[in-house]
Amino acid sequence: MAGTTTAVRSHAGPDGGAAPVAGVPSGAGAPAGVVLRTQPHSGRFGPLRLGQLVLIEVAVAVPLAAWATHPLLLVPACVVAVALVLLAVVRRHRRPAPEWLAAAVALRARRRGAGQPVPPGTDPGLAPAVECEPALRTLTYLRPARGGPDGHADREQRAVGMVGDGTFLTAVLQVQACDVPLRPLRTARPLPLDLVYGALEVDGVRLESVQVVQHTQPAPAPHLPEQAMAARSYAPLQARSGAPAVRLTWIALKLDPQLCPEAVRARGGGLVGAQRALLRAADQLASRLAGAGFDARVLDEAGLTSAIATSACVNPHAGAQASRTDTPARRTAETSRTWRCDDRRHTTYWIGRWPRLGPGATPAPNLVALLTSMPALASTFSLTASRGPGDVPALTGHIRVTGRSDTELVATRRQLERAARGVKVDLVRLDREQVPGVLATLPLGGAR
Repeated sequence: MAGTTTAVRSHAGPDGGAAPVAGVPSGAGAPAGVVLRTQPHSGRFGPLRLGQLVLIEVAVAVPLAAWATHPLLLVPACVVAVALVLLAVVRRHRRPAPEWLAAAVALRARRRGAGQPVPPGTDPGLAPAVECEPALRTLTYLRPARGGPDGHADREQRAVGMVGDGTFLTAVLQVQACDVPLRPLRTARPLPLDLVYGALEVDGVRLESVQVVQHTQPAPAPHLPEQAMAARSYAPLQARSGAPAVRLTWIALKLDPQLCPEAVRARGGGLVGAQRALLRAADQLASRLAGAGFDARVLDEAGLTSAIATSACVNPHAGAQASRTDTPARRTAETSRTWRCDDRRHTTYWIGRWPRLGPGATPAPNLVALLTSMPALASTFSLTASRGPGDVPALTGHIRVTGRSDTELVATRRQLERAARGVKVDLVRLDREQVPGVLATLPLGGAR
């Protein structure tokens, strides 16, 4: 996906210090907020991508070469040059024509490969994700018990679930606010993004990315009529606090062993060393979140599979039926604007422009709540933190809406786009890249 990285840039305060990351409570004298700006990718020169620049250079070279060869070739050469310039500068669906063509070719290739069966023994909850990325596999790392000075174990054996494709490993934490008699509003205790970003490097373990995924299902269910008892009961609560029926938050930590080979070797090397390094980072983040007042636990393999299935809105009945057949039918399909999983339709957007966030501006929790409060089956928000060029903090945001039918999904898309325009959020629908968009919104650690 082109241009999916945004760098965090903040206005300096009176003392020259940087503003706190959006979503983190600040003290007195805090700056006005945080601005997220789109960061150009490598291979880009100003407003032009490298491919566009090459096309323009070829367009200039063709007439010159034709003139040097024979003046009669100048006219057809100019026609070719004009066509190349148009190909370089014309945009289709807000994307350069070469990029749009590349996405169309990639979509066709994915459709051709869609006939490959899911490997036998794949969990039905994980099967839709495996259909999108056939190399995905889950595994369990058993952390051995550790003996204490008196001979008794001071740490029990623990099973930790991980998912990967052979090039990365991801562990997932489920996070929720600690239960209190009066639970504070979402703006009173937002998820501290500085702790999330700080998890990118722990004790020499350098992660590729850390992803926050929030999955929301509205209350009451959107298919209920306005006069239904549940709808009437929820109406005052929705008007006051926008409380959903379900809001689940996961944090996925993705490790690429090649980014920290020394840390992996120090922990035994190979797959075991990578697992130990990833577990160290996950435990450290869970401990820091607990200190900040959150209940965070590292999921086992069953919990990890359940998180991926829930985020994908897998239909449990379809999964149960697939588990009873020796050759289950394919459960997903991609079109240019949607991704279908069982009987649910999804559309994913990339967040191309953010509003000002933080103190004195739009609170980040309120922005996420607004974008995930659409009357659909579910909404999934993904925020991936990584390091950009020069170790600049970088964020990538995606949002996916899910409907029970094409009609419901189209209506939800329109409402989401209208709500985003109202808060100055630029949403870019990932036409012909819906499968990469879905993978970016599942708790797998973020898209590459």
